[in-house]
Amino acid sequence: MIIPLAFLMLQGTATSGSLPLMLTGTLQSEHRQAIVAPLSDSWQIQVQWLKPEREPVLEGDLVAVFNAGNSKANIEQLKNQLINVNEQYKQLVSEHALLVMEAEFELKRSQLLLEKAGIDAAVPLANLSRYDYEKYQLELNRARTTADKAAETLATARINQSTALQKQQLQQQATVAELAEAEEQLKKMSIYAQRAGAINYGLHPWFRTKLFAGVTAQPGWLIAEVVEQQGLFIESWVHEMDIRRLKNAKTLTARFDVAPGQPFEVQLAELAPQGEKRQNWGNAMYFKATFRTQQQLPVNDALLGMGLLIEAAL
Repeated sequence: MIIPLAFLMLQGTATSGSLPLMLTGTLQSEHRQAIVAPLSDSWQIQVQWLKPEREPVLEGDLVAVFNAGNSKANIEQLKNQLINVNEQYKQLVSEHALLVMEAEFELKRSQLLLEKAGIDAAVPLANLSRYDYEKYQLELNRARTTADKAAETLATARINQSTALQKQQLQQQATVAELAEAEEQLKKMSIYAQRAGAINYGLHPWFRTKLFAGVTAQPGWLIAEVVEQQGLFIESWVHEMDIRRLKNAKTLTARFDVAPGQPFEVQLAELAPQGEKRQNWGNAMYFKATFRTQQQLPVNDALLGMGLLIEAAL
């Protein structure tokens, strides 16, 4: 963010060039863990608990808890569904095993009847009356047809058994996968620190007010950050009209708002190649600038987010 210098713009170029460019910035760290509102089955999610900003954070500490009511209910529902699916599988195994067994028995019986009919039909016509001979031939054909149908019935029963069990197994796998996804989603509702440092609450993306425990957020919002007191730098936003003055500056000094009488030298480490529009800052483009220092900070135990004033002198 930049301090407006409208009165300088009203003066001549020589006057504006002789005065330093004043920028505001904040102390940041390149070692940070973003705590983002996780995805859920709703477009809103409540921040149930946040670790207080005044308390130090150790690696592995619980730092944020989001509302998991819907996720817990969904998990219980999926667990019950998985129990039902498993019971249905066991029932299908028993039912189709019985159908296959009955079909096998019927095939065996029809094969025995076919064998008996074949013996009767093998008696020559010379030893039987034509009536008995033709009757045995007819019974042989019927027995052969019955045996063929029994074989088809057994084959169909085995195909139905395999198909039904495979479909139920797919249902089991789908339910298990859905349950695993729901449980993984539940884990994301509790955020643990991946580094030691301090926690800084984020700002509401619309109202720019600090977020707090109990606020209703949307998935993707930056709720807080866990930051280390290492890799410190100063972040500032520079108006597009002041980019040249910043690049041409011969000396850069900064001072904390809490210690205005203790300036220290800084260097421009990085300037964004593309500008951005900042909400409520007008239609101009602003470029993110990063400043670093080789000196020891004049403020002991400086907190991240502290404000600074940067002076760029020609």
